[in-house]
Amino acid sequence: MNPNSTATNTQVPLHILLRRRRQELSLFQSQIAEALHVTPECVGQWESGHRRMELSKLPRIAQALQMDAKELCVKALAEFHPLVYATLFGKDAAPSKIQQASV
Repeated sequence: MNPNSTATNTQVPLHILLRRRRQELSLFQSQIAEALHVTPECVGQWESGHRRMELSKLPRIAQALQMDAKELCVKALAEFHPLVYATLFGKDAAPSKIQQASV
């Protein structure tokens, strides 16, 4: 799978995308946790959807998972803050369309 296309799948929740990407890279939650200065339990909670990741951590998460930071941030904004996302990009915009339009 192309690491830059992982975040563009708008049908899959962000926490599932992150878990899949970590598994694709054969990384343990503890390795991601160490890179992000959080506990492995925190990463587990993100991946299970029981805890939202801080938006400020998204660039470091993207780096640790070799993903496009801009696409990951847009995906998170669309999922966590849909009203802000709609205000910025329009109610019918999808994260993948935003990325294509900015190129």
